[in-house]
Amino acid sequence: MTMFRAALVLGLLSAVGPFAIDMYLPAMPAIAEDLRVDAAAVQLTLTVYFILFGIAQLFYGPWADQVGRKIPIYFGVGIFSVASIGCAWAPTLDWLVAFRALQGIGGAVPMVAAITLCALLSLIISIPTLRALQPASNKPA
Repeated sequence: MTMFRAALVLGLLSAVGPFAIDMYLPAMPAIAEDLRVDAAAVQLTLTVYFILFGIAQLFYGPWADQVGRKIPIYFGVGIFSVASIGCAWAPTLDWLVAFRALQGIGGAVPMVAAITLCALLSLIISIPTLRALQPASNKPA
């Protein structure tokens, strides 16, 4: 794996979680208007996302250590993708909160996987700068 390809994959993986927040924040007034709720109610979706995003990381790390990185990455990205579609089609705030919770659970996997893969790749292919590239890769998100 070339350094560019490794940095690109790790950057994209680590950007999934922050991207779901940064793209969501400007849309919050429109979401509140569309669902006919106040802005504070829509902010609940962000709180739920953050809480489950943080908690899920505690479980994905050990699981990825046991079964490898591939299965958890596919699992997390799959949950995140389905939840994103659910968020787009959520008819009420309750559904949106539920799908944002699933997004938080699914979005935690790529972040954990990117950090651990970065550490492993820097040891295996001896690219010490790879670890330095990972935190910078989620800044554009």
